[in-house]
Amino acid sequence: MPPRTRAPIVERPRLLRTLDALDGTELTLLSAPAGSGKTVLVSTWCASRPDLDVAWVSVDRADNDAARLWAHVATAVERVRPGLGRRALERLQSPAAVVTTAVDELLGAMSVSREPTAIVLDDLHLLRDEAALSSVEYAVEQLPRSARMIVLTRADPPIRLARLRARKSLGELRVRDLAFTLDEARELMVVQEGIGLDEDDLAVLLDRSEGWAAGLYLAALWLREQPDPKQGLRDFSGDHRHVAEYLSGEVFDGLDEGTLRFLLRTSVLSRLSGPLCDAVLDATGSDVRLAELARSNLFLLPLDPRGEWYRYHHLFGELLRLELARTEPAAVTELHRRAAAWCREHGLIEEALEHADSAGDDAVVAEILVEAHRVLLRTGREATLLRWVERIETTTLMDAPELCAAGAIASGLLSRSASERANLLRIADRAVHERPERLTPYVAATVGLARGTWIDGDTRLAIANARNAAELGRRGAEEIAVPALAALSFALYVGGELAEAREVAREALGRPEAQARPHGIVYAHATLALLELELHRAHVAESCAERALEVAETSGLAGSWSAGLAYAAHGAALVALGRLARGERQAERGETLRRAPEPTVEHAHALLILAEARIARHRLTAAATDLERAVEALGSFDDPGRLPAFASRLGQRLGDARGASPTLVEEPSPSELAVLRLLATELTQRQIGQQLYLSLNTVKTHARGIYRKLGASSREEAVARAEALGLLDDGDASVA
Repeated sequence: MPPRTRAPIVERPRLLRTLDALDGTELTLLSAPAGSGKTVLVSTWCASRPDLDVAWVSVDRADNDAARLWAHVATAVERVRPGLGRRALERLQSPAAVVTTAVDELLGAMSVSREPTAIVLDDLHLLRDEAALSSVEYAVEQLPRSARMIVLTRADPPIRLARLRARKSLGELRVRDLAFTLDEARELMVVQEGIGLDEDDLAVLLDRSEGWAAGLYLAALWLREQPDPKQGLRDFSGDHRHVAEYLSGEVFDGLDEGTLRFLLRTSVLSRLSGPLCDAVLDATGSDVRLAELARSNLFLLPLDPRGEWYRYHHLFGELLRLELARTEPAAVTELHRRAAAWCREHGLIEEALEHADSAGDDAVVAEILVEAHRVLLRTGREATLLRWVERIETTTLMDAPELCAAGAIASGLLSRSASERANLLRIADRAVHERPERLTPYVAATVGLARGTWIDGDTRLAIANARNAAELGRRGAEEIAVPALAALSFALYVGGELAEAREVAREALGRPEAQARPHGIVYAHATLALLELELHRAHVAESCAERALEVAETSGLAGSWSAGLAYAAHGAALVALGRLARGERQAERGETLRRAPEPTVEHAHALLILAEARIARHRLTAAATDLERAVEALGSFDDPGRLPAFASRLGQRLGDARGASPTLVEEPSPSELAVLRLLATELTQRQIGQQLYLSLNTVKTHARGIYRKLGASSREEAVARAEALGLLDDGDASVA
């Protein structure tokens, strides 16, 4: 929720007008140092705009996980516009949630409602995770006209601001814009605080503080208690760091011992509640003290309407932590340890991990992850899991080889490099070799799953690993049985053992726990689709692929690595059925989802399916590029299975197609070309007419002319011939 502003505040109409004037920009960026007044300004502006629904998210370090970040955004939207965030939240709560799909759901719902909405992300500088930042940039690009995003940050986020600026989609307020003017300083210091300063004094204060809002407010807290404010002002330093250090001592010295002790010791918490503070302080009554502090204006901000959760103003919290480290350095570790224990007990996984890490308890971090890694994988928080696994010392990981295997799986699902997975698995191997008591059936099965799911250049080895994992799953490691069987099925397909591949895929789908393993279900159905194509049963293949995509969609996996196989299989089935344009689009989606930083058998396979679709559409230049990339990758593998034979057949087909290029009967007119390019999409003729401002009859007339001039008898054939003749190269709509 937007932080509640406390009256009186300094009205800043010049900045409120600026924010109003930026209504037409997709992104409004307030980038300035801590304490510059960003949050107060925007929360004041929000309060002045009753016509606008405001979804406010205060970002913290735990939001360095795109799924968690957008769960907060969707919750904020749902709070102000009930119903709009529900579908997005459902997707994000699904196993291995795909953030872009959830963002699309959320923005689509906002677009349909057409009510003006602002999404505010406060303290975005706390985001460091590339995927989380990319998701913010993706959302800005997709925002409907009725929405805008307002970002408050201490440093420019690493997104393409120059591009937004060039498109006039970016509005900016910088430190110079947010700096207090003389009139605003007078309103704060003289009118509201009653401090006896004249115009010259205010000018000195502004010069030394550079208009820094927090510095001015802290100065006011201090100067109003001074018998001679003018003399105190002469001792005032304008450097932000020195201002913070100097004034923190003065403010803290004015507090009673109990309040100061409470503030200092609870400053280790990113957010505070009565029960959590009681646990950390080994005391009672913290809820009452928090309520009193919130009323006393000591930089304590409520996070919910009921007053159960709070956080310190970031600057004030930083000052408190500095003072705690100076006065009670030995207490910090124990305070974090208690906070970790309470958060762990109450299911606050990310916060428990942060506190355990701050306490230096690597072993406790590992224990929490051992308890929670399945939940993190099932709820789409692979990034969180992998980030923590990577931070744990190898000596600690040796006691928890399941974390290495789970981290390798998370790495694969995030399409990270094979070398990263291999490194984690090497640690797992070493752990079970040196500490054989750690080799439980679950550990062995999870390691096998991590090795057998991704074919790192050796199909025979992947089959062996997946077969081992599947057998362990059959014998009791039910957690991984379905995904292991699905992975084995695909590896067998690549290895040419088609009969067993079919049998294993059906076994995966028939297991009683299958419905709770959506990754495995998607993979097994997609592999069955590929196997049906081998038998030239395209309609059955289409049905299998559609089932895989349906499960992916309902489980929130539509943008996942696993779903990439389903898209590729669906594309291949559609091409076999003659639905070439959509088939290519599905194959292209599959290729995108199967990409990785290094060549992989999975990506080479997806490239071959895409090349096949493009050959069918006579998009020969693009097909040749895809085929070349696939062949280059296959040449680097020890055992790519039967994919080289697949590539060889495609090379022959490509050569044949190049020797049988169509000829043009007559050059289409510019109007016909415009219609032709939209015929390459899934738009109906009526929709094409609406887009080009043509009547339906005119579109039909142009279509008949196009067919005649291209020597085609159908829309699909016309598009294929146009592709081959290069008529769609300029503004090719077919892959939009």
